[in-house]
Order: sequence, then structure tokens, then C-alpha cells
Amino acid sequence: MTPISARPDPAVLSRLYLSAVLPCLTDLAEQDGTVVDELGQLRASIVFSILGGPAATIRLQRGQILWEDGRSRNASVVLMFLGDRHLNAFFSGNKWAAPLPVWGCWRVGLLARFSKLAERLEAVLDGAQQVLHSAAGRRLHARLSLITAGLALHALAEGDAAAQYILRSLPPGLASFTIAGEPRGTVWFDHGSADNQVGWGDPPRRPDVCIVFADIATAYGALRGEIDTLAAVGCGQIRVEGLVPLAEGLNLAVERVRVYLKH
Repeated sequence: MTPISARPDPAVLSRLYLSAVLPCLTDLAEQDGTVVDELGQLRASIVFSILGGPAATIRLQRGQILWEDGRSRNASVVLMFLGDRHLNAFFSGNKWAAPLPVWGCWRVGLLARFSKLAERLEAVLDGAQQVLHSAAGRRLHARLSLITAGLALHALAEGDAAAQYILRSLPPGLASFTIAGEPRGTVWFDHGSADNQVGWGDPPRRPDVCIVFADIATAYGALRGEIDTLAAVGCGQIRVEGLVPLAEGLNLAVERVRVYLKH
């Protein structure tokens, strides 16, 4: 078995869901008018927590969605999972894996509205037919796929043995991934930093390497594996500027995201 195809670690997968998938709700609300209509003037917060482990908080604020690392105080609803596999099964859509509502179980309306929001996020990230049928849907899919892939590098660097094997051979440096012309269309990863920092938006300093997709169509094709990325680099559809070995290695590490999110 090659490092790229090595079996996923349940603990890493749960952190991918908490720190790379859930943050996509912020961009979904900013880019998708149907989500804003669904949320209306709702103000509430939901905590997703693994017993004895990590947590994340989603804040719904009058059409906006904010993601926070950790458990927020005074949350409207707290959903508890008994372990990594429990959370992973829930995010994979297994109905038997319902979380334990340790607080706010009476907020039935809130949970119903969030369920619809989660279904929309799943459809966009999975590339459901009804999403990819339109140009707007393909744009959403490309944006959220890039955000997920970039933010996932933190969890992979922290806990995935296969990704760590790849990253050990790479020079340290800050890498940014950008869709040209897209607002907030950049994610970044600081390889070699003390805590493997990642972010979405402007990098904290000048990147050592920039990977730039010329447009949404190029990003869409590259992230779905539907175009020859080497040919795209050759003809300028994808620009790699700076520390090329770092970019090439991170491309391999990002392949692990596909392995994880298929499970």
C-alpha cells in the first residue's frame, strides 16, 4: 500500500470534519443566497464536541455563519459525540449515529434549520448533480473544495502518518492557494511552523510559494482531477510562483484529503 492510499485514521478524519469541513459553512452563507433565506434573522450557536476530545462551534448570526475552534460558552445547542468514529459516522450520513444533545434538545426548530443547511453543504462538497448543473453551483463546489483541501492540511500534518511522511521531505515555507478573481479565494498553509498553521484569507506574510488557478473553471477541473495539471501549468492556467518543491509536495499531501473524505 502506498502512503497516498494508506488507510485513514479515524481521529484525523474527525478533525477534518471539525476544522476543514464545518468552516466551509461561512463561505456557503456568503456565496449562496438560498442559505441566507433559510437562516433569516436567526441568532444561535451550536457546539459539536467529542467526549474528551476536540470541539468546534458554529454561530448563526442573521444570515452569516461563523466558525470557532473549541467549545463556546452559552451555546444554544451542544451536540456530544462519544468518540471519533461516532462523529465520523454522523458526518457520513449514518442515521444511527445521531449525537447526544446534552443541551438545547428542545430547540427543535433550530436543529431542523441547521439540518437543511448541512444537507446543502454536503451536496455542494460532494458535487451532487443538481449542484454541478449550473455555473453558480460549480463555482460553489470549486470554492468549498479548495477551502476544505487547504484547511485540511493542518489535521493531516498533525496526525496523518502518510501526510507526515510526505511533509518531512519538503522545505519549510508558507504556501498559498488562490483562485484568481475570487473574493476571499485564498487558503494558506505554513509548513514547518510550530503548530502547522492554516488559514483562509490573506496570508500572515508573503508566501514562499503561490499556486494560482487562472479562474473557477481551472480550479474546478484541477480539484476534481478532470484536467492534466502539468499541462495546465505549462499553458499558464495554473501558475506556481516561488518554492516549487514545496508546491509539488503539498499537492501530494492534498491527495490524502480525497482518501479521507471518501470514507
